[in-house]
Amino acid sequence: MPKLPFSPMKVYSAVNEVRDQSEGSVKLLIAGSDSEAMAAVKSVLALGSDPRQEESMLENMQLGEEEPLRNSLLRNCEGVIILVASPAELSSDVFNSRLADAGKNDLPAVVVLTEAPGIELSFPGVGPSRVVGMASGAMVPADLLVAAVVDAAGDAAVALAAKLPALRAETCRGIINRTARQNAVVGALFIIPGADMPVMTINEARMILRIAAAHGETVGMERALELLGVVGSGFGLRTIARQLMDFMPGPGWVVKSGIAWGGTRALGKTASTYFNGSVRVTPSRLAPLVDKLKKLRG
Repeated sequence: MPKLPFSPMKVYSAVNEVRDQSEGSVKLLIAGSDSEAMAAVKSVLALGSDPRQEESMLENMQLGEEEPLRNSLLRNCEGVIILVASPAELSSDVFNSRLADAGKNDLPAVVVLTEAPGIELSFPGVGPSRVVGMASGAMVPADLLVAAVVDAAGDAAVALAAKLPALRAETCRGIINRTARQNAVVGALFIIPGADMPVMTINEARMILRIAAAHGETVGMERALELLGVVGSGFGLRTIARQLMDFMPGPGWVVKSGIAWGGTRALGKTASTYFNGSVRVTPSRLAPLVDKLKKLRG
C-alpha cells in the first residue's frame, strides 16, 4: 500500500478544527441611527440567504443620534459589528464611544458611511479597507462591503458564509489566497525533494474543508474522505509538475514556490466549483489534464 503524503491524524485534527470554526455562534450586528442606510446594508448581506438564516445571522440595533451601543447586546454577540454613520458623526463623542465599545467587547468593526467621503479614512482598529462609503440614494457598493466584512470576520467568515451566500465567494477567495501563499513559502524553504509535501497537503486539506464549510456543507469525517480524493488528484498533478522542473529555467526554489502557489490556487478553485455544484469534479475530468502533463515529458 503506497504511503500517504500526510498523516491521517492531522486530517482528523483539521476536520475538528474546521468543524469548530464553522459551527460557532456568529452574527453580523448592524448599528446606527439611519434606518434607510441600515436596511440597504442588510439587503446586500442577506442576498440569496434563507429568510430564517437571515433572521439569525443579521441583527439591527436602531439607535438614536446620541445613543450609545447597548452593551447587553454586544456581550452576547460574536461576529462583526457594522457601524453606519454620516460623515458629520465621525468626529462626535458618540461615534468614538461606539467604536471603543466594540473594541472592549472584542467585536471587529466595519464602518459604513452614508456618503462616499472621497478620501481614505481609518479609525482606531479599523483600517481603510474596512471603511465603506455609500453612493447617493442609499446605494451600497456590495463588493466593497462584502470584502470589508470578510476581512473583519477573519476565521469567523467561514461560519458567516455558510449561512449568508453573499459572503461565500469572497470568503473562499481569501481562503485560497492565504493557503497558496503559505504553500509558496513552504515550497521555497524545503530543500529536500518531497519533504514539503506533507505540510502542503495538510494545508490543502484544511483549505478544502473550509471551502466546504463556507458552502454550508457539514464538515465531518465522511466529508474528509471525499476531499482526500480531490487532494489526492492535486497531489498527483503536482508530482508531475515537479518532474517538469527539469525542463524549466531558473533557480529551483523559485520554480518550486511557483508550482506550489499555482497548484494550490488551482486546487482551491476546483474545490469551490465542486462544492457550489456548478461542475461536479471527478477523476475522469482530471484525467485529460494528467495525460497532457505526462506528454510534456515525452
